[in-house]
Amino acid sequence: MATGSWSNIFLQLMAGNTPPKIGLPVIGESQLAFPWTTQIELLSFTWDMEFHLDDAEEKESGSLLGAAAGMAAGVAGGNLAGAVGGQAGLAVAAAAAATAAAIKDFQKIPMIRMGVLKMKKRFDIASSRIHACIDQDIPINSALISVLHIKQGGNSIHEPGFSLLATNGYFEKVDVSMEKGDKGVDVIEDLELRFKNIVVTYSKRLAEHDIPMPPFVYVAPKDPTSGAGVFP
Repeated sequence: MATGSWSNIFLQLMAGNTPPKIGLPVIGESQLAFPWTTQIELLSFTWDMEFHLDDAEEKESGSLLGAAAGMAAGVAGGNLAGAVGGQAGLAVAAAAAATAAAIKDFQKIPMIRMGVLKMKKRFDIASSRIHACIDQDIPINSALISVLHIKQGGNSIHEPGFSLLATNGYFEKVDVSMEKGDKGVDVIEDLELRFKNIVVTYSKRLAEHDIPMPPFVYVAPKDPTSGAGVFP
């Protein structure tokens, strides 16, 4: 297997059910200095998330009791929307209550499909542990991907610019293949990770400093009936 050039994409895996159920690190062989030394180098990664609003039509209320129930549902939805606060929240609440009083009511139900986190890496010291996670159904507590800024000058020249943290997951698939490179043949692994929660953060470089931007956070509902819907 040929040794390729180092990457600026790193993966830190925590796997297993050991107390306090945060797992143990999966050791990699990065060519950068601490804290990246024991992390896993990635060649690439992709992830996607699908979201749409589904129309759900409530049946026509056939009695005063049904109409009252529809109004109560609208008020409850309005109260929830009112949590936005201020005049905007009050306006949303009033609109929700008025809509529920109509003969037919249309609701927009958020439907979410979490994508699979796909990662490509060279076969390395971490590979045996990754394959064991599949063979023995070992959970992946967290997978932290860091894409580094490479700065010219300064004490710390490699700093995270983009990070993706996926938690509460498991490896769904690992494919091994051979790819020919400039210096020989590499053994390549394609990993697919299913997960429930994700946090994506990006740091914008301003002058000599990296400033973290507001993160994107998604937490899957514990009870599917109480949260967003899931479409096939």
